[in-house]
Amino acid sequence: MEFRNIRTFILAANERSFSKAAEQLGYSQSNVSFQIQQLEQELGVRLFERTGRTVQLTQQGRQFLFYANEIQNLSEQAAASVKFSDGTAPESLGGTLRIGSIESIATALLPDLLAMFHMEHPNIKITVYTENRSALVERAKNNMVDLFFDLNHTIIDPMLKQKTLRKEEIVFLSSASEKWELAGQVPLEQLSRETFVLTESGESYRNELDRLLSENGLFISPIVEFGNPETIVRMVEKDVGLSFLPLFCIQEKILAKRLCIVKTDAPPVYMYSQILYHKNKWITPQMQVFLAFISHYFESSD
Repeated sequence: MEFRNIRTFILAANERSFSKAAEQLGYSQSNVSFQIQQLEQELGVRLFERTGRTVQLTQQGRQFLFYANEIQNLSEQAAASVKFSDGTAPESLGGTLRIGSIESIATALLPDLLAMFHMEHPNIKITVYTENRSALVERAKNNMVDLFFDLNHTIIDPMLKQKTLRKEEIVFLSSASEKWELAGQVPLEQLSRETFVLTESGESYRNELDRLLSENGLFISPIVEFGNPETIVRMVEKDVGLSFLPLFCIQEKILAKRLCIVKTDAPPVYMYSQILYHKNKWITPQMQVFLAFISHYFESSD
């Protein structure tokens, strides 16, 4: 089984197009088709369903994609270990780590975390993919990320291993104003009539807000929906409206008196920051040091 055929298969699977894979590789489309046919003959299965200009992975193709990414990743790790590591010190470890993250963790937690990790392991290259949870799950299942950060309830997925990092409070927030600072405990029904800037529907803590409102026969129609929590925070600072975000996203601005938490009569909402990866994935040395690092990082931040 040739590496070039595996690389071609991965690109064709990601692009869902032989012609686009050919463009990236500098091959003719017929060359890409021939390499895929070689791979299919070696494996004895059909990897793609060809429908017009697009191609779709078969069930066997989806299963093989995980291992194809594993093979490619291992080859890169092997090359990096020869180039960077002399085997004498942890900080000499090289290679690549592919990390996925939802937006809130990527903007609020990852900058400091990755900066500290880089100080300890300067030769490890890190690539971060920021997407919604469902897309990150697919990336993990197809071995397109080594691990990913999520903020959710502790959900069991038979294909993923999960490690809880920290319990996180989700809060209502406003700009720093006496109206809310002196309001005391605001009834949820009254709060629901205010102007809101929220994350898009379908995100974990937005779902939790919608559930909380539904249980009380209430509804919020936000004036703005945005995927990036940092943008939402800036809009709240400008007094565009209230919002509902993880406390870790706004902790520094609360301390700086630029935002304030709005207290309500609703029960507190908690979720869990966690890290997940495919259950069959080989834990690379880069993953080992990163998992150990984040365990210490979150333990020390409690």
